[in-house]
Amino acid sequence: MLKQSITALFLSASSLANASMSNSNQHIEFSYTVDQAEIDTLYSYSNSIRPTTTYSMGLTETTLQVEEEPVAKYLTIQEEKDWDYLKSQTYTILGLSVATVGLMTMLPESITKWDEEDRSLSQVGQKWKDNVSDGPVWDRDEHFLNYVMHPYFGGVYYTAARHAGFNEFESFLYSASMSTFFWEYGVEAFAEVPSWQDLFITPFFGAVVGEMMLEAEQDIVLSGGEVLGSETMGGVTLFFLNPVGHIHGWVSEAWDGSAELQYSSNPWFGNQDAAKFALDAGAEYDRAFYGVEMKITF
Repeated sequence: MLKQSITALFLSASSLANASMSNSNQHIEFSYTVDQAEIDTLYSYSNSIRPTTTYSMGLTETTLQVEEEPVAKYLTIQEEKDWDYLKSQTYTILGLSVATVGLMTMLPESITKWDEEDRSLSQVGQKWKDNVSDGPVWDRDEHFLNYVMHPYFGGVYYTAARHAGFNEFESFLYSASMSTFFWEYGVEAFAEVPSWQDLFITPFFGAVVGEMMLEAEQDIVLSGGEVLGSETMGGVTLFFLNPVGHIHGWVSEAWDGSAELQYSSNPWFGNQDAAKFALDAGAEYDRAFYGVEMKITF
């Protein structure tokens, strides 16, 4: 009887050991539900970070999806040459140049060195021809205009091309073309004789200043658009580092139209009704009428 009890006791212990070993090899899974509201509270950052959390056997894997606000086109440098963007910025420069000339006509003669005859709109074509024929000369403008403003505007031309994806040398050629043919022998020649200082200083110094302006702009953009911890100061600084791009961007966002600029050498743009009206009013019918025609579509 005693032997039978001892034998039964050993069999019971063996069965329990086998059962314990069998249970320890089983796969056990734990599931845990996380309150998403608590996670959103923990990760409520200004740049909209949304966490996705997965729990498996005590190992936590967290994936953060960051949604960044897109940077405006005029604050970026295009990866490839964008001729359309450069052309549209050139139109903006044209409009700003006309506004600049209008502003300069209101400045005192001590600053612009334009006398009353230079400000007069009569015989503008003949004045342009005479000024171009007489130049270039060593002008008598203020040092601030020659050695500060002209390099700055040369830099503005330069950065317009750089933002459109053109390299340093190509942007220099664009700045030189705009400052020489568009401004010095174009718009400004209606009021004064082209200047040696402006022909040299604007494109060459403008390229150096323009590249510095571009680097400073990109540094501010990377820092979140702040200067000395101020977003307002950062915005003002970014504007003056690239005024053409900002104004072009603002106008493009506010106005969904289009504009076309066309050079014409046909008398009265081929408009016979206007020619007849002018002849009846006593105006001369020139054999050639040089000018530009702008079409604006709303």
